[in-house]
Amino acid sequence: MRNRVRTAALLVTVLFLTACGDAPFASLGRRSSDWIGEPTVVTTTTFVTTVPIVVGAEILKWYNDGLGGEFLDDPEALKVAIFARRGGDLFIQASRAEIVALIPEIKFPSSTPYLSEYVTSQLVFDETGDLEDDPVVAFGIWSSEPYTRSRSVAQMIVMQVSNDAVAAAELAAPGADTSCTRFEDRTTSVCVTGTIGGRSVWSLEASNGNTLIWYDGDHRYELFGRSYVAPAALEAMVTDLVPLGELEAAPG
Repeated sequence: MRNRVRTAALLVTVLFLTACGDAPFASLGRRSSDWIGEPTVVTTTTFVTTVPIVVGAEILKWYNDGLGGEFLDDPEALKVAIFARRGGDLFIQASRAEIVALIPEIKFPSSTPYLSEYVTSQLVFDETGDLEDDPVVAFGIWSSEPYTRSRSVAQMIVMQVSNDAVAAAELAAPGADTSCTRFEDRTTSVCVTGTIGGRSVWSLEASNGNTLIWYDGDHRYELFGRSYVAPAALEAMVTDLVPLGELEAAPG
C-alpha cells in the first residue's frame, strides 16, 4: 500500500513539472542574481571654480569722464575751470582728459582688484587755486557706484600721486638709502621694504589695509588697499602701470 502511495505521488510531481514547460528549472538562480546583483556606485563630478585676482582696467567706468572738455590746450584756464567746481573740498572731481592735460606723465595700473567697477578721479588744489604737490592727484577704485555706499565697504583702493622730484633724484643715485626711515613719521604702520617688478617698494601695513609706495619719474605713488583686497592684486597694480592718456577704459 505504501509503495502505491509513493508511486502516485511521484506521478503527480512529474505531471506538474511537465505542465510548467520544457525547462522548469531554467530560472532557478536567476532571481537570486537579480536580487544580489553588483552594487550600484553613485559618482559625482566636482567642478573647480577659480576666482580671478584682478580684472583689466579697460572694463572700469570712469565716474568723472563727463566733466569739462574745454581748455584742454590751456593749462591755466583749465585749472581755473576745475577750481570753480570746488564745493568746499580741495580734492576736486576731474576727468581723465583734464588730469592728463595738466600732468601728462601720470600713470595708472592696467589691472585692478577683482570686483572693481568704477574709478573716481580728483585733482588736488591749494587755497589759491593752484595745484598741490603732495598729493596732486587722487584716484578711488570702487566695487559699486561711487558715494552710494560706505567707503569702507565699496571703495577698495585709493591711489594718490605726489610731485616729489627731490626724493626721486635721491633714490636714483648710487647707494641711496631705501630703508623705512624715509617714512618713519607714519607711526601707525609697520614698514617693510622690498622690490616688486624690479622697483623698490615700501609696504606700510596697518589694521585697516596695506599701502604700497614707489617712485616713477618725478612722482611718488601711494597705493592703499583695504584689508580684504588680495596682496597679489596690489602687487600687480604696481607692476602693470601704463600712461593714463593711453589707457582704454569703459565710458563713465
